[in-house]
Amino acid sequence: MTIVIGLALVVLGIAIGFIVTWAFHAGATITLFVGVLLVVTGAIVGFVVEWLIDLAYRRNRELRQQLGQRGGTALALAGVSGEGGDSASETLADFLHRREKEVGELRDQLSATHVQLDGLRDDFEAYQRTHPDDMTVVKGIGPVYQWKLRDAGVNTYAQLAAADPDQLRRMLDIKDWQRVDIESWIEQARDWAQREP
Repeated sequence: MTIVIGLALVVLGIAIGFIVTWAFHAGATITLFVGVLLVVTGAIVGFVVEWLIDLAYRRNRELRQQLGQRGGTALALAGVSGEGGDSASETLADFLHRREKEVGELRDQLSATHVQLDGLRDDFEAYQRTHPDDMTVVKGIGPVYQWKLRDAGVNTYAQLAAADPDQLRRMLDIKDWQRVDIESWIEQARDWAQREP
C-alpha cells in the first residue's frame, strides 16, 4: 500500500513539476524540487496510512482472540464444547439465557414485594379504622373538644368534614355566647382529610 501511494505521488510530482516548468518557465531545478517534495510527502503519508492499517488489524486480531477466550471460558463453564457450532453464538445464547433467568427472578421478587405492599396497606387501613385522627391539629380544637368529638362518634377528619355544623353544636353542647368557629373546623378537617393517603 505504501509503495503504491509513493509511486502515485512520484508520478504526480513529476507531472506537477513539468506543469510548473511549462507555466512559469522555471528551470529543471524547480521541477526536481517539487518532485522530491512530493515523493517525501508521499512516503510520509504512505508510512502513516500503513501504520494505521496495521494498528487497526492488530487490534481487530486481539479483540477476536479475547472474544474467543471468553467464549471458550463461558462454554467450558456451561459444559458446552466449542466443536460443531459457532462458539460466539452459543456464548451469546448462554448469556441471554442467564439474563432471562435473572429477569424472571427479579419479577418474582417484585410480585412478592407487591403482595407485601398490599398487606401493609390493609394493615394501615385497619390501623386508621382503629386509631382516630389527632383532632388537635385543627385550629380551635383542644384536648377537651377532641374528647367531646370522640364521645360523639367523630374520630376522623373525614367524619368531621362531613358533619353538619348545627348538629355538632348540639352534640358538643356549645352555647351561643361561646366563640367556637365550627365552620372553620370543618374546612380545616377537609384539608387534613385530603392530605391523608
